[in-house]
Amino acid sequence: MNKYVKVGISLLVGLGFLWFAFKDVELSEIVEASKGASWGWFFPFAGVTLFAHFIRAERWRMLFEDKANLPHRSTLFTGVMFGYLTNIAFPRLGEITRPVYVARQLDESNSKLIGTVVLERIVDVLSMLFILVLVGIFLISDVQVLSNLFGTDVTDPEVYVGLIKAVALYGGILLAGGVLIFFVLNKLSSPENKLGQFFAKLSEGFKNFAQGILAIRELENWPLFIFHTALIWVCYITMTYIPFFMFDMTNVFDLSYTDAIILTMVSAVGISIPTPGGVGSYHIFIKLALLYLYAVPEATGLAFATIAHAATLVVIIVVTPILLAVEKRLSMGREKAKIIE
Repeated sequence: MNKYVKVGISLLVGLGFLWFAFKDVELSEIVEASKGASWGWFFPFAGVTLFAHFIRAERWRMLFEDKANLPHRSTLFTGVMFGYLTNIAFPRLGEITRPVYVARQLDESNSKLIGTVVLERIVDVLSMLFILVLVGIFLISDVQVLSNLFGTDVTDPEVYVGLIKAVALYGGILLAGGVLIFFVLNKLSSPENKLGQFFAKLSEGFKNFAQGILAIRELENWPLFIFHTALIWVCYITMTYIPFFMFDMTNVFDLSYTDAIILTMVSAVGISIPTPGGVGSYHIFIKLALLYLYAVPEATGLAFATIAHAATLVVIIVVTPILLAVEKRLSMGREKAKIIE
């Protein structure tokens, strides 16, 4: 599918979510709810946001096999931020631009680094599911609230059976397809003709991708990797908690850090929907969660979601070009140093 068609579809999906989120609320009500907002929260929010992305880069660094030639932290941090910037305009494309940017700086295989990013995302999904289970068991006692929030009966065992079947089915298809592609490319990788050379390159790319995925086997410090993963989620939860002070929600609605954990998990589900920068899907999930779980008026919930989401985008849009410029100068300096040596 043409990338512009994909962008168009994701944009339409995002606009659909936005319409659904705002359709029952007057804009004047949202503006009125925002008037008393305290803006001092933005600065600690920006700091935690950048720290979360830096820790993500640090965790990614652990997946590089060549420990004697590890990429610079500034390179990986810039790559992570560049990926998020790309996702704002082109949903999910940032998962490609991030490793490609770093691969060019290192003169490394694109496919291999893409494999490490896929591995990262697998870890993120598994950890998110783990936290979601804990939230459902220990933090939300009223299962009917969860059913209303997610639009399905969470007490019905068939829901979970269907989910497990779907994961097993699509996972099996992906695995079988990957194995099939690997063997087909190996068979067609004869250097005697151009077609064979073409398939040889594809085969090499697939092998490099698999090598990136299997980098988990070479991980030497599992406790540190798990700590970084947990720290990333702590930062994400804190990024939800800090904006509570924007509308004095800790006092007016008695929201706590525990409630920030719940909202973070809800927003993670919304952001996983491929819309540009989470636009629309984040707003509707946060609005409904605040309404159903904490009786926060829709106008206040939408004002909260809109400003908090916009703050995240502002941090990425402002900081990333600066990092790209700085990293370019740093890389030029490194190249000069190598030449002198």
